[in-house]
Amino acid sequence: MARKRPTIADVAAAAAVSVGTVSNYLNGTANVRKETADRIDAAVRRLAYRPSVVARALSHANGAQPEDRSHCARLVVAGYISVDYLCRVEVLPHRDDRITAHHIEKALGGPAANVAVAAAGVGTSGQFALDVELATALGDDPDSDWALAELSQKSVHALPIRRPYNNRLSRCIVFIEENGSRTIVNEPFELSEVDLTGQLDVKREGRPCCMHIEGYHYDRMRGSIDRFHEAGWKVSLHSAGLPASSHTPDAFLDLVGRIDLTFAGDRLIRDIFDIRLPMQALVAEIRTQLSGLVRRGHLVITFGAYGAVVFPADGSAPIEVPALPVKQVDATGAGDSFAGTFLAYWMNGATLEYAARHAAASGSLTTTVEGAQALIASHDDLTAALAELGTQAA
Repeated sequence: MARKRPTIADVAAAAAVSVGTVSNYLNGTANVRKETADRIDAAVRRLAYRPSVVARALSHANGAQPEDRSHCARLVVAGYISVDYLCRVEVLPHRDDRITAHHIEKALGGPAANVAVAAAGVGTSGQFALDVELATALGDDPDSDWALAELSQKSVHALPIRRPYNNRLSRCIVFIEENGSRTIVNEPFELSEVDLTGQLDVKREGRPCCMHIEGYHYDRMRGSIDRFHEAGWKVSLHSAGLPASSHTPDAFLDLVGRIDLTFAGDRLIRDIFDIRLPMQALVAEIRTQLSGLVRRGHLVITFGAYGAVVFPADGSAPIEVPALPVKQVDATGAGDSFAGTFLAYWMNGATLEYAARHAAASGSLTTTVEGAQALIASHDDLTAALAELGTQAA
């Protein structure tokens, strides 16, 4: 039987460092201590590891030097990463049709990866920076090595905690129509079957820390939430993929009581609470529902092109923020960008309204280009966009 090719995750395990540290050291994109470099070199020799030519070429071509953010607030995002194939078509074909796409592009995607990249991107201007890590599944293939390099260049450290069943990066096909609608077809992602936080060393740190999870994994990680809270961490959740067991009013309200910050789309909220009322009536009804909770976190409901509403944990009046008036090209990842941007400001002590206004702007800007990570907005970008909105309103 042929010997299996060692991966960057194997090197990281042998050297007792993170995959991000190995990737940065081998690609020359960050400095590491001599003792750490010696351990990595020894592991590379012992395992006969050969870095992916694709990953190295991409890293050196970009030439960016990620800054050290270990002194910043820490955000660990647990969940899904994929290689997305973006197909632009006039209109989604019918069964048995054959059409020619305007183009098919490859891009990094996945809800968790999108959140992590958006959160890290806010701090590229120097303010509101976060130390961002992505706990996910990566395989032993060129696409996984490529994804590691892409994440590193976007100031996100990867924490591969298991391999997919087929030992390669998950794939996703996104059909984008001329009117901005999109249809997404993705492969199964087994991370919903495990507690993604089970392998993390959770301890108190001298900085704010937050674990962000996807709805897909809520059931498996529910038992770990108390462990993070006991260590002084915050826990946030994006409702994408929330299991059916949480699609009842009582179960969802229980979730809001456990989680410090929950993001949910208005469609999910309408389905859970069976609300078919206009936006303002929905806001009033949800405020009434939340008023009965003894303990609760912040709840943010996004309304797409209409903006978002924040329900503060202290029961004060909901905060409504508008979206930017933009021409939508591709809505893929808009909610992920909103969540990641909100977290960057919230973790750095900004008010809920400040975080929400900038997050709404980020989500809007994401829709103006193809691909969830094609436009990564910094704080300066968002400030400029909001200033322009204010000028137009005046």
